[in-house]
Amino acid sequence: MATPIASPGGAWAEVSGISGPRPLVIVWFNHSRRSATLASELGGHVSFHYMVRLKGRWRTPLRYLAQAWDTWHLLERERPEAVIVQAPPVFAPLVVAAWCRLRGRDGPGGTSTPLAVDCHTGMFFDRKWRWALPLLRLATRWADITIVASEAALELLRRWRIRGLFLVDGLPTLPTPSGTIGTMGATRVAIVNSFDADEPLEEVFGAARLLPWVTFYMSGDTRNASAQLLSQRPTNLILTGFVSDGDYSGLLRNVHGLVVLTKDPNVLNCGAYEALAADQPAVLSDWPQLRRYFTRGFVYTANTPEAIAAGVRRMLDGRDGLVAEIAAMRAELIAKRQPNFARLLGALARASVAPERITK
Repeated sequence: MATPIASPGGAWAEVSGISGPRPLVIVWFNHSRRSATLASELGGHVSFHYMVRLKGRWRTPLRYLAQAWDTWHLLERERPEAVIVQAPPVFAPLVVAAWCRLRGRDGPGGTSTPLAVDCHTGMFFDRKWRWALPLLRLATRWADITIVASEAALELLRRWRIRGLFLVDGLPTLPTPSGTIGTMGATRVAIVNSFDADEPLEEVFGAARLLPWVTFYMSGDTRNASAQLLSQRPTNLILTGFVSDGDYSGLLRNVHGLVVLTKDPNVLNCGAYEALAADQPAVLSDWPQLRRYFTRGFVYTANTPEAIAAGVRRMLDGRDGLVAEIAAMRAELIAKRQPNFARLLGALARASVAPERITK
């Protein structure tokens, strides 16, 4: 079932001075911080499509068919001014691109509804999606612009001769904090986690054992984790399960710092943006791209138990100074992001009025 979320934002559009179509942002998952933030910035709304009752490996094809049907009917009903669709999965942009070309022809000269594909980094570099790259190339050729959050992904689009745009996440507007998750223990750290394959989970468990006086709170749906891994959990690490809305904001603010790690050098973690929004310092994996875009308020570490533990100690010991750097880092990120956000607005605006599609 589609879950639409209205977004009264549009602040970025006002800052840029460019007026353009208000998009419908389509996501074939049950949540996406990046997509929700982007919809709010553009003054549109996001619609989540995830058939929970069809979750499971052998039901996946049926789930995609049901979500395709749901998406097509949503587009027919709403006739949006523009569409942004998230990938993965690759079938979401294929369905939306087909609708835009076949049915979304309300503009001057019969132009298709403006379309942007927002490709998350895993779509390019996760092993489970490598087979789908030819399909992704087709879908992005049908789009007016393709947005990526990785410099390596942007280079791949250039090789494909696809019009691409590198756009880091916008700072999310976190819900009002609520709940008591993250309040137990004298020294508390939250591990922003989803039990994805790129996260160094065993190494984090090892780091927690080296810091027995710290209480760690690890977020994420434990159904995505192996029983063998969970059996290794140290006693000072609390599994919160999937936490959303105000309880998640409360967790971020109730602790003394965050840990956001990845084994993928191409990822700009969503948790890093949440750290900025929550005024919290964080420990990040030491990858060049992360260092280029998060220059202040963060501690960098290798993905080993000893290095992670040392990074947590440095974050806690220097917390006051790191917190003071967060405001400056937010301003720096906004300033660096604004030109590319304006390019996205311009691409959607031009596609909504020009008789021709944007030249690839």
